[in-house]
Amino acid sequence: MKTTLLTLLMLVNILGCNARKDYNSEEKIRTEINAEFKKNMLQCGTSVNAVTDFNGKTELWGICELENGNRILKIESHEDEVYYQEIYFEKEGDLIYARETANYLPKNHFTQRGWNCEFYTKNGKILTITSLGHGKTEDEEWEPESIFEMYKKRLAELEKIEE
Repeated sequence: MKTTLLTLLMLVNILGCNARKDYNSEEKIRTEINAEFKKNMLQCGTSVNAVTDFNGKTELWGICELENGNRILKIESHEDEVYYQEIYFEKEGDLIYARETANYLPKNHFTQRGWNCEFYTKNGKILTITSLGHGKTEDEEWEPESIFEMYKKRLAELEKIEE
């Protein structure tokens, strides 16, 4: 009996250590990318560089190309009673961070219900995600990898914007 209990305690301890190691690794990734994103964002400002209607609604684009080769795309729109925002952060041409936001925001009100999801990626693969609020991440059929399709679509739209 003592051996079984001791074995069970050791197994729980080992599994707990591995879970903490994974969490610490993901937290380190998020912390590093967030710091780099914030540092780059400070150089961008908040101006709108383009307005499009590719998706049947007016979208405001903030396009920030930095001297270090990094780029941040920020796309915002409001349709019906929902405010949408997408942010894509590229480091040396590779998408390393994306954030998708959808807030239920009726006219003359503060945000009533919000959702956002942050994607931390490298070489076309998701390393970790975080999500807050009620939205897509609660749908069992939602696929986080769909962020890459959204990103590719936005890059194609960016090519269509005339200078």
